Amino acid sequence: MLKRKPRRWRYLSMDDIRAIGRSFDSLSVWHDAMENPMMVTSDRLAGKKISFRFENDLVWSYEFFDERHLRWKVSDGRCGEEIYNASPAPGYPDLIWLHHYCSLEIPSCADLYIDFETGYAVLFDASLGQPDNPREVQRTIRFGVIDGAQIDPNAVPPQYTNDLTGRAIRWKAPGSASRGGIKYIFSSCCYLTYAMKFRGTDYCWMSTNPCDYLKLREDLYICSTIEERQTGVELLMLMNTTLMTDVQTEFGMGGPVELESRLQTSMRSGREGVWDEIPVDFFNEE
Repeated sequence: MLKRKPRRWRYLSMDDIRAIGRSFDSLSVWHDAMENPMMVTSDRLAGKKISFRFENDLVWSYEFFDERHLRWKVSDGRCGEEIYNASPAPGYPDLIWLHHYCSLEIPSCADLYIDFETGYAVLFDASLGQPDNPREVQRTIRFGVIDGAQIDPNAVPPQYTNDLTGRAIRWKAPGSASRGGIKYIFSSCCYLTYAMKFRGTDYCWMSTNPCDYLKLREDLYICSTIEERQTGVELLMLMNTTLMTDVQTEFGMGGPVELESRLQTSMRSGREGVWDEIPVDFFNEE
């Protein structure tokens, strides 16, 4: 008989969060994620200076020194120099996904969807410090454009969607022989449920978290979820539902041991997905 995995995460105060932020920098927060063979890198941004305009006249400006180092500045006064990774969207080489840590007093992160075809952009502006539980990420989704770009008048801008509700995808690592992996159930327009079995054990886990869904193309979506009342991490999945693969980023207090959580960020590409049924007999399959 399977068992529910006991999982608890230590409460962290705002003072704890500030102390953690002081102990990490833009490189160390990646830990070993830069060496992950599932992280695809693009040099499309190297050598460029690009600004983005969002609602309320907020401007984010970037200078990309090479394919790993950037300088950023926001019109509200935030700024920094960071390590970053950029990856093409699955199936769309002119759509770039940018991910980087933001070295501020309160640890923060930026994920930016850049559409060089249409001129549109979407920013996920995130930080630790959720008022009720500071270890949890809070974030604002900002819609905007590439400054100076000619916006395609026939292009549909990125928008919230309910397209995926009532469906499910089973994801696994590329080339994996196991049928296991993790199952995403798109429970509603506001929530994502996932189910997983811990490999080599008789423990399972299932959770439902707040989620926002954005549609970028007929087969390209962003799934943005925060593991509320758990680790508090932010997970973003840029999914191509024709190729059934994705780019995934993570930011927050994660780590392999629940009681020894660490500040981390990561980016990986190339998971393999299949559409699946909603009933979760998942736990009894390998």
